[in-house]
Parts: sequence; C-alpha cells; structure tokens
Amino acid sequence: MDQIWKWWAKLPKWIRDTIQVVMAMTILLIIYDLAVPPMTHKPYSMSTLISFPFQVILGFIVVAVYNYFKARSQAKEKAAKERAAEVERLKKEQQTKQHSENLKRNQANGAKQQDR
Repeated sequence: MDQIWKWWAKLPKWIRDTIQVVMAMTILLIIYDLAVPPMTHKPYSMSTLISFPFQVILGFIVVAVYNYFKARSQAKEKAAKERAAEVERLKKEQQTKQHSENLKRNQANGAKQQDR
C-alpha cells in the first residue's frame, strides 16, 4: 500500500487532479444512470450501458487537457514572478551600490573642501 502512495506522489499534479475529478464524475454518472430510470418510470436502456465508457473516456480527456494547460500556465506565471523578483533584487543591489559610491564620493568631496 505504501508503494501505491509513493507512485501516486510521483505523478504530475495535473494527472492526479484529473484522476480525482474523473473518478468523482464517474461515481456521479453511475448514480445518475442507476437512479434516473426508476424515477422516470422508463426501463434501463442498452445505450446507457454502451455510452458510459465513452462518457468516462471523453470526460478524462477533456479534464486532462484542461488541467495540463492550467498547470502549464501556472508554471509560466510562477517563472515570471521569480524573474520579476530577481530583477527587483538586482535593482535594489544596484541602488545600494550606487548609494554607497555616492556617499564615498560626497565624503571625499567634503574632505577636499574642508582642506581648502
């Protein structure tokens, strides 16, 4: 059982999210397919049994594509934020360096003027 959880943790997040959503959708679809015919007083049809696997497969494909592109766009946003933070850090370093250079220059100019 421990190996299953290790395997599950190794899967990309978008695949784990897809499997979780599709499993929930499948359970709801089973409940719907079992509950609706008795409520509507219609018999169970063979088309329901035939279409069920296709509905699950189509749902898996649609949710997987959505989750894949969502994960990819989140990764791009994260990378852009990291780049922006790096640029901001470099600007602050440059400002600090420039400030210290200006301070040294001002002190040197002040010392020259006092010597005169």
